[in-house]
This record gives sequence, C-alpha cells and structure tokens, in this order.
Amino acid sequence: MTRRHRPAALLAGAFVLLLTAVGCSDLRSEIEAEKGGGAAPSTPGQPPPSPLDLPPSPSPSPSAEATAPGCPPSGLDVVIGGEDAAMGHRVVTLQLWNCGDKPRRVKGHPGVELLDDGREPIGVKITHKSDYTYTGRRDDRPRQLTLAPDDTASAVLHWNNRVTSLDGAPAPGAHIVVTPAPGEDPISLPLPVDIGSDGTLEVTSWAADPVSGR
Repeated sequence: MTRRHRPAALLAGAFVLLLTAVGCSDLRSEIEAEKGGGAAPSTPGQPPPSPLDLPPSPSPSPSAEATAPGCPPSGLDVVIGGEDAAMGHRVVTLQLWNCGDKPRRVKGHPGVELLDDGREPIGVKITHKSDYTYTGRRDDRPRQLTLAPDDTASAVLHWNNRVTSLDGAPAPGAHIVVTPAPGEDPISLPLPVDIGSDGTLEVTSWAADPVSGR
C-alpha cells in the first residue's frame, strides 16, 4: 500500500495561520485592555436616584423664622433713639422695635433700672411724671399699643443733673435695664446717667407718636 504524506508546504501554512490567529487575539486583548483601563468589565451602572428618593432638606426652626438676627426671643428690642441736654436737664429717647414677625401688644410704662459700672443697682426714684417742657409729651396717659412687625414706639427718660445738696448725688449710672412690658425679658443698654441731688428719673409711657403720646 502506498502511504500518502501531506505536503510540507501545507503544514507550514497551517502553522503560520495558527500563529497569526493567536497574535491577533493577543493584540485585540491588549487594545481592549487599554480602552477599558485594564479594569474588569463592570455591571451596568445604576440609574441616578429620583428626586423623590432624596432626603428632605431640613426646615428652619420656628425661632429662626420668627425673629430677625439679633432679635430677642420675645420679638421686642429696645435701643437708644436719641439724647439731648440743656441747662442741667438730660433727655434720652428709648425706641421700642417689633423685630419679630407677629404683632406685639404693649401698654403703659417700661420698667427701668439703673446700674453702675460694676452692674450693681443704683438707688434712684423712678417716677412716671411727664414734664412737657423736657419730654415733649402733651398727653402721657398709658394706652394699649399694637405694634406690627417693624413698627416702633418710644418712651422718654428725663433727669436733672444739678447737685444742690451737701449730701451729694447718687453714684453715676453706666447701664440702664429696660423691661418693655411685664413678663418680657429685660434688655441692658450702656447709658451714662448723671442724676443730681434729687435722685429722680422720670419715665414716660410707650407711645407710637412721641409728641401727642398716642
């Protein structure tokens, strides 16, 4: 029997094709690895969260909504509105401001206490007499006031600084503590007060109109 042999050229060609296929496969793998950064294939990305799935933003606290920055919790603040002096008389205007977001009611006279520079009380006489010559109030009867947000009212302090007694005068004041209305928190303000021998501090009532007292 005659034995048939495959031509050497055919075997060599097949070997070359095998090497070529292997080489192309390796080259393709390298290209894909470079494109993907060498990372293993990942699972399909998750869709972005729905706005409904996001946690709600924290809402402002009631106190933050109710008052302006620096406003007392009561919603009422007091500042010095003006000062005047003539012939031994001193006049200071207290300005009451509704710094909250709700109407506030006040009536009558503010509570007033005088402190020295060590913040110790000074014994002076507080009166509700209103001398028109100095306070400018024609009618100082206490009235119920309703202050809308940002509305103001005023009260007037008046004292005489003349020393007419050998006993001298009360110690000078450095601070005044004002209580806008009964039950409200007191507010401390720096204010030099040089009360004379009579030791009296006059305080008018709160009024929306500083002239008429109404």
